[in-house]
Amino acid sequence: MIPHVFTITERFKSGKCVKGESGLALVTVLLVVAVLTALVTDFIYRSYVASSRAGVLKDSARAGVLAADGVALARAGLEELLKKEPNIVTDEAGLVFSKPLEDGLGIAIRAVDERSRASLRIAYPMTGALDQKLHGVMTRLLKEKRAGEELADALADWIDTDSTPRSRGAEERFYKGLAPPYAPRNGFPESVEELLLVKGFTPEVFNAVGGHLTPYSPDGLVNVNTAPRPVLAALSEEMTGELADEIIRYRKNTPFTDRSQVMKVPGFEKAGFTIQDRITTTSNIWRIHSRARAGDVIREVEAVVRIGGGVLYWREM
Repeated sequence: MIPHVFTITERFKSGKCVKGESGLALVTVLLVVAVLTALVTDFIYRSYVASSRAGVLKDSARAGVLAADGVALARAGLEELLKKEPNIVTDEAGLVFSKPLEDGLGIAIRAVDERSRASLRIAYPMTGALDQKLHGVMTRLLKEKRAGEELADALADWIDTDSTPRSRGAEERFYKGLAPPYAPRNGFPESVEELLLVKGFTPEVFNAVGGHLTPYSPDGLVNVNTAPRPVLAALSEEMTGELADEIIRYRKNTPFTDRSQVMKVPGFEKAGFTIQDRITTTSNIWRIHSRARAGDVIREVEAVVRIGGGVLYWREM
């Protein structure tokens, strides 16, 4: 779940970076803000401030419409931004934009790269065979978060179509014995929240690992320009938290434009070879959280969109 942080982070306030942040990161954020500011002025201010003055919509409806159109705003902004800078670098917070409007309206948007997360597609549904690379990333991430490596078995059983449970997994017989009973997916999860239905994925476990997982990465490649420390460290047995930190330090000054570039990072003489086929430097799949205010009413929409494609997930709150 995306945490509700809806202002530009402290290091970018007043157009300044705090000590330790790179000028490149500041330029990227300022470009995002410029693009979104232009779009919000043209797209939302014109349409919804005008309608509110006319009394066409009540606050609840105005906030709902504004939140939904905030997703379209962010999507358009990302399309423009990625044309200019396809190898965009972000931290774990993603891209954050907020703007107060007139007549009690306001909007706040956050966009996070889904390819900064580890793929849930750790097994093949029809055969039940494990995707060894993705399964390895999953088990290492679960271990790092102290969530229990055995949960990877339960997820693999949730995905495969057979009825034989793995040693630490569960199949239909287990789920049918719950109250209320239900059946496993027998396919890839359709949302990250679906993990809450899988054996062992308690709300506590989900809160620990859910923000680092995605069902929307078919090939499982992780964007080395946006992935956080835990995901980077889980990419291979040779990776460590310290090496993940080296990647993060490197990209702050020099965005990765090719995955072979990871070999230039200090300490990657060995680890670089093991992760090159597991990483990418771009992404067109983003999770957008749009929060709108009209008077005292707040409405939120969370969506996963494919830039240049369709909407993969939509939830209104």
